[in-house]
Amino acid sequence: MNDTMELAFEVSKLLAHNGYPANAPAFVVTWGQVAEVIANTVTGHNLPTEQLTEETILTLAGVIQRDFAEMDQSPWKMQVLDRVMTSQALNPALWDFDSEPDEGPLTEQYENATRLGDDEAFWVDAGASADLFDEF
Repeated sequence: MNDTMELAFEVSKLLAHNGYPANAPAFVVTWGQVAEVIANTVTGHNLPTEQLTEETILTLAGVIQRDFAEMDQSPWKMQVLDRVMTSQALNPALWDFDSEPDEGPLTEQYENATRLGDDEAFWVDAGASADLFDEF
């Protein structure tokens, strides 16, 4: 919890230095409260704190401020959590489009079997030629 409070203080300090004072309202909450939620989210989800740069914090603050202006009935902490978790700088795995999507365990087993040259023995032929549908 101490790491979270220290990070919240650092985020709050950067926000205040750039025109988002901790005691100024962001919507119906203060920027200090937003800083605390950002810090709790980053530390609670083991996101890289070194990626929480001034640019990233200010980008988050701008997006969060716009979200607050358009906010529906969602709780504000969920809005902040969503923006932190979907930040490309803090959670780049969400933005990695170069990797193939997981096709499931059967595809993985098939790929492993074909690499070993054992694809015929591994997979059951359930087609019409397999005589599974013949009457006995």
